[in-house]
Amino acid sequence: MKLLPLKTSTKTTNTLYSFDDGNSSYVVKCYVGDDNLKRCRREKDAIEHWAAAGFDVPRIYDRTIPNIRVPYLVFSRIEGVPLREYLSSRTRATDEKLRTLESLFEQMSNRHRLAVENGDFRLVHYDPSSGNVICSGDRLSYVDFEASPKYRTVIEAAGTELLTLCKWIIRDIGAEFLQTVMQLVTASYKNQQSLLQVMLKRTSGRPFQFYHRWKDRRYKSKHPNEVTKYDVVDSLFRSLPQQ
Repeated sequence: MKLLPLKTSTKTTNTLYSFDDGNSSYVVKCYVGDDNLKRCRREKDAIEHWAAAGFDVPRIYDRTIPNIRVPYLVFSRIEGVPLREYLSSRTRATDEKLRTLESLFEQMSNRHRLAVENGDFRLVHYDPSSGNVICSGDRLSYVDFEASPKYRTVIEAAGTELLTLCKWIIRDIGAEFLQTVMQLVTASYKNQQSLLQVMLKRTSGRPFQFYHRWKDRRYKSKHPNEVTKYDVVDSLFRSLPQQ
């Protein structure tokens, strides 16, 4: 068995390898650093939980890899590209990208609905980024589940996941698509208005709002091409039906 180092689209302290047994390709994730055993067990539990609920995640295999002295998991290798690379590509049509995002938000809305209805913290992704979603044709798969829950309620956790992922998505596809992306979000979450309100409240409803807005404007003046969570929630507010 020959292990080949595997690069990732996002920064990680772990070490990843790939190997091929002649029939299938696999990824070996070696957990390095503090609490590595706990992180390994957390990721295994999350992936198995998502798979049982019908969501697309890598399959875990019970295989022994010689000479690895840290906790590790063996996954099926998903042949595709990270959503970050997919959205930032100049060779893909905009309509295609938006259809993919529409499908992504519909899937997320379904998952978040189940999470909130059942009080299920494990159906929320706690490291949401466009580097942790893999696009393979019509298939959208999630990876990297070792981060731990850190919110008081499931709806708060789900709203934070959606807000953070939207920020990355808009940075990738381009800030000119900000309003279009948020319209896709509001359409997909039309029956989950309370979750969207959580997104607004956690950003625009914080105490000392004038100070946070000032910091955001100062940051944007230095980084005019960046997309911040205020850009996301302000656009979300404009996309919501006004009562």
